[in-house]
Amino acid sequence: MPSWFGFLSMEADLAMTFIDCARLHTHHGNFANSVENARKALAEIQRGIVNPTARGLSGNEVSFLERRSEEIESALVAL
Repeated sequence: MPSWFGFLSMEADLAMTFIDCARLHTHHGNFANSVENARKALAEIQRGIVNPTARGLSGNEVSFLERRSEEIESALVAL
């Protein structure tokens, strides 16, 4: 069974992929959809690390996900 850390790590990768896609879109609607999808992935990560014990996340995993969340937030602001 996949771990929550694995799932949330994939969400972080997806968020960055959506941000990369947003940078490439010339049509505003496609740009907006990519940004919204990145925000949804970020929100899922943030929900997952609110109560790490319930999700079975270690301190190192939470730290990693917090750093990734900060990277995603910065990338969204830079758009």
